[in-house]
Amino acid sequence: MSANNNDYDLSSYAGRCASFGSSTNSFLLKHQDEGFIERMIEEQVKLLGGNKELYNRIDNNMKNGVFDHFFIREHCAIFSWRETFVSKHFPDNSWFTVDFDDEEEFEAEDGSQQFARATIPFQITRHFDRVMALASANVHPELTWLKQQTYFEKNELLSDEASCKYKWGDMTVSIRWEDRVDMEFSDVAHMVAEVHQTGPKKLEEMALKAVLLRHISSGST
Repeated sequence: MSANNNDYDLSSYAGRCASFGSSTNSFLLKHQDEGFIERMIEEQVKLLGGNKELYNRIDNNMKNGVFDHFFIREHCAIFSWRETFVSKHFPDNSWFTVDFDDEEEFEAEDGSQQFARATIPFQITRHFDRVMALASANVHPELTWLKQQTYFEKNELLSDEASCKYKWGDMTVSIRWEDRVDMEFSDVAHMVAEVHQTGPKKLEEMALKAVLLRHISSGST
């Protein structure tokens, strides 16, 4: 969640930027469009064959940084969809983050991909409900400029963790399992096997996944 405005040191430039961004977000969230949010959730559910329970499982996993080796591809599909969502609804120069270490403000355009990589994966996994709500905000035409001032908190550690666990192209960039954040060797082994799969999976694995899907769909998890 966004920090309270009173939590920021207003004597610093970074603190003032973050406080302004937090206030802007609070205003926009009061004008969120619930119908839009529901439609965006349904689009993600469609990627999973219409399985809403599986979507809830994946969404909860992402919020808590859980790696689920049974549904690697499904997590990656949702992560990719969310990246595209942010690119569409928050294009260059429409959002900013703050680097409190350097006490500078970085916009998506000026901060280049370095700050997007430290911000967007964190936002689309841990706080995607809020990201959708901010994108959905309907405000008076004279206040639409506020939607170009959206503030996204940066968290490089959790962004790296999210990319390692849910971004297909990043999964095996670094094979050494100890470089993975909060992951066991067995998790990385499953990840590497999934990415480099060259033939059909074992029948036992397919059967286990099918049983798990039925279990999820029955609402037993």
